[in-house]
Amino acid sequence: MYYIKDAKIRRMMEYDGAPCAEVGVLPGAINDPALLVYIVEDQREEGYEIVRILTNDADTSTDWFDNNMHDAFKDVTSSAFTGSLIMTPDDERSKFQRELMTYGDLKKQLGERFRRLE
Repeated sequence: MYYIKDAKIRRMMEYDGAPCAEVGVLPGAINDPALLVYIVEDQREEGYEIVRILTNDADTSTDWFDNNMHDAFKDVTSSAFTGSLIMTPDDERSKFQRELMTYGDLKKQLGERFRRLE
């Protein structure tokens, strides 16, 4: 399971023609990678749904200029949640999404950002 140390909206963008929030997520565990999580509005999933997840394996000591023009970013949307003895991959994904949406005031900030686009 992925533990969240910090999560912040980096920017608003489009994903498949729909407004989307790019959220930077820092891990709470030492060996976990930083994530870029892409979230769209969705009426089925508490108002929001994760549509894409990228890992960022760049070493900040050598790649201090946060960019996506190299191979440090890897799409792990379909492989990020592998399941365990007590949880299916879908359960892990749902748990991560719930924890992300309840982290600080992220859900409130998402609402404000999406409303500004209307």
